[in-house]
Amino acid sequence: MFADEIAARRLKTLVDHYMETRKRRHDVVSTSRAETAIREVLPNCPVSGKALDDMIAACAVEHGLGVLFDRSEVTDSVR
Repeated sequence: MFADEIAARRLKTLVDHYMETRKRRHDVVSTSRAETAIREVLPNCPVSGKALDDMIAACAVEHGLGVLFDRSEVTDSVR
């Protein structure tokens, strides 16, 4: 369980960092692009699918960014 908490904290930090870098040049965050970037750094991401979209969206809103939910259901079934 301790490892799960560490992975969740690391994911949250990574999503926060992604939003910080995006808000300097963009008004909207793509959930698909955010997920791709996150999985490059954290291939064994503890969250996926709609839960990851929701986490990305919540963080984007906290940072004053809009959200584009553009990850397709086909992509979900492949993972």
